[in-house]
Amino acid sequence: MQRIKVLEITQSVGGVETYLKQVITTIDHSKYELKIVGTISENLEPYCIKYNVPFIRLKMARGLNPILDIASIFRLKKILQQEHPVCAHLHSAKGGFLGRLACRLAKQKSLYTPHALSYLSFTGIKRKMFFALEQFAGQFTYKLLAISHSEAETLVNDLGQKREDIFVIPNSLVVEDYFYSSFSNNSNIHNLDGEIRIGTIARLTPQKNPLLFIDIANDVIKKEGGRVHFYFLGVGEHDHLKAEVEARIQQHNIGNNIHLLQRGDLQTSIHFLQQLDVFLFPSVFEGLSYALLEAMLQGVPCVVSNVAGNNDVIYNNVNGFACNTLQEYTNAISLLINDKQKAAVFGQAAKDYVLEHHDLHKNIHELEKIYSAFANMRY
Repeated sequence: MQRIKVLEITQSVGGVETYLKQVITTIDHSKYELKIVGTISENLEPYCIKYNVPFIRLKMARGLNPILDIASIFRLKKILQQEHPVCAHLHSAKGGFLGRLACRLAKQKSLYTPHALSYLSFTGIKRKMFFALEQFAGQFTYKLLAISHSEAETLVNDLGQKREDIFVIPNSLVVEDYFYSSFSNNSNIHNLDGEIRIGTIARLTPQKNPLLFIDIANDVIKKEGGRVHFYFLGVGEHDHLKAEVEARIQQHNIGNNIHLLQRGDLQTSIHFLQQLDVFLFPSVFEGLSYALLEAMLQGVPCVVSNVAGNNDVIYNNVNGFACNTLQEYTNAISLLINDKQKAAVFGQAAKDYVLEHHDLHKNIHELEKIYSAFANMRY
């Protein structure tokens, strides 16, 4: 039987990289032929090699770069015409924008997954500009795959995409990896300091709101004392706000209780999460964060921002807290660290939710069905 060929077109960073690793390691390779096109990170490349997934390197500018962007569109068009995939699966803002234009030129069916819509990161003129770019590319959209129901609603309500053109498969986890993995010897996470440990896994970028994380830490430390330590795991890649974060820590004079840690592998994240009393996640917006799902799966009670993506999985005062103000964050954290029984109930409820709804072995079959359906769709 001839395999269904799928090109995964991407800038593999953060959640997109995790998503592609999962697809590569769990899809049925006897039925689906994958090929990666785009920027291949050093973390993703070993998975491609292990599972015999070819990759074509294609440089994509992260920001706006008209000359390089136009060149990338025509390079993508050529690749699509040479490869003739059944489906071109486009990932993230840049891969989705360039990919949709290239697919239209090549008369190629595409599936676009935003992994959180980029214009939500910005305010003012920048937000309007990126929103306009997303609207422009929207007219070249064939089908879409959202990673959460709230992302699907945003595609319909903000961007006017047709509901019938949108599939939804929530981001998921390979559950057994989080219970049977041995810790890596080179983990940069050992035993964390502090009687109470509150942490997050994120990059120092505006989307992840690290400055609010520091302000929350300041309020909690002032209220609960030096027994509380805050940890930010994810430094070392895309540290756009590192200088501002360090300045804010100094401004609050809480340097002894704030720890910025280098990003690590999966085992590092597991070891880190297992030592936390509370997972704090004050993002500006999300599609559906793997870090949040990982914390929930480890049974860590979560305090998150009340935004799309987060509130797909955290139900306020049921399996965590979804907050809108600095005071709400502070109160929620204080409640959890002083009421161990409530913290345990929330943690177990969050874990049960992920086990029921976000097991990759169940959801990968839905992605396979979509790829297979493309074989019978007309352009």
